[in-house]
Amino acid sequence: MPLDTIYLTRHGHRLSWTIDFRTGTYRAQFPTPTGNPADPALTSHGVRQSHELAEHISAPQFHPKPFRIYSSPFYRCLQTIQPSVEELKRISAESGRSQQDGEIGSIDRHAELDVRIENGLGEWFGATDFFDHPSHPTSEIMSTHFPTLIPEASQTYIPLLIPSRRGETIKQLHNRLATALEGIIADIDAEVSAVEAELPPNQRTSKAVLICAHAAPLIAMGRVLTGRMPDDSSEEDFNVFTAGLSTFKRRGASSTASAGHGGDKEESSSEKPLAEGTTFIRASVSPPQWRNGRGVGGGWDCVANGDCSFLSNGAERGWHFDGEESFNTGPMALPSDLPVNVGATKL
Repeated sequence: MPLDTIYLTRHGHRLSWTIDFRTGTYRAQFPTPTGNPADPALTSHGVRQSHELAEHISAPQFHPKPFRIYSSPFYRCLQTIQPSVEELKRISAESGRSQQDGEIGSIDRHAELDVRIENGLGEWFGATDFFDHPSHPTSEIMSTHFPTLIPEASQTYIPLLIPSRRGETIKQLHNRLATALEGIIADIDAEVSAVEAELPPNQRTSKAVLICAHAAPLIAMGRVLTGRMPDDSSEEDFNVFTAGLSTFKRRGASSTASAGHGGDKEESSSEKPLAEGTTFIRASVSPPQWRNGRGVGGGWDCVANGDCSFLSNGAERGWHFDGEESFNTGPMALPSDLPVNVGATKL
C-alpha cells in the first residue's frame, strides 16, 4: 500500500530575530548556531517541548511510526525532532527483526530514519523587490550540527526545490508547498512500491512520514493536502502550535472530497504561480492542481488538528496569516515609513 499517513509538526518555542524594513538587514536576538540571523535555536522551553514530542511519538500506542522523516533545513526544526529521531533509531536498533511489521508501536524494518532536508518545506519570507532574504542552510552544514540525524553517509537526498530569496506572496507559498509535497509523496510511494514488490500482500503495512516545518508553511500544507483554500487566507483552519502534531490520512480511491469553499476556485492573476528566483532541482516548474477539494497525492483528510495533549503547557504560540508580508517600500524609504501590508510576525 502507498504512503497513507502524514504527521506535521511545528518547531518548538524559539529565539527571535528582527529585520530593518528599510534595508532588509536581519539581526538575531542572540548569536545563532549557523551564523544565519534568521536561523535561531530553540529556547529552553522549546527544548523541553522537543523531548515531550519525542516521548509521544516513541510511545507504544503511537501508530503507525514514521517510515521516512523530512524537515525544513532550519536549525530550530532539526533541533525539535532530534530527540524523536534518536529515540526512534534506538527502538529500531534494539528491536531489530524481533517485532513483526504492522505490530502496534513497532517500527517498520524498511524504515529509513535519517532526516531528509527539503528546502521546499522551508520558512516563509514575504515578497521583496530590493533585498535578498537569508539563504536556507545546506544539509552539509546542518549535518555538522546534527550528525545523528544527517550522517555523512546519508547525504544523498536531493531536494526538490529551493525557494526564492526574494520571498513569496501567500499564493506562491501555497503553490510552493503543493509542489514540494507532491514530490515527497511521489518519492515515498515509489520507495514503498519497491519494498513491497518483494513482500506478500499480508506483510504490506501502513506507512507514515513525519515532517517538521514552520507556522506559515504548515498551514499551507494543511490546505494543499486537503485541497481546501479558504476565501480569506487569515482564516484559522489549521492549528500550528509550537511542537503540536497534526495527522492527515490519505483518502481511499472510493472516498469523495466534501464540498469545497467558494474561494477554492483557481485565481486568475498575472502573478507567477511560484516566485521568480525559485530554483527547481527535481520538482516540476508548474505546481499541481490542488484546489477545489482535490489535494495533492489524491487528497488527504485531517484527523488530528494541532494536537498538543502531550505537551505539559498545552497549546502555545498559535499563528495565522494576517495579510501579505511584503517588503516593497524600497531602500530609499523614509525612516518613518512602514512596509506595505506587513503581516503578523511569525513566532
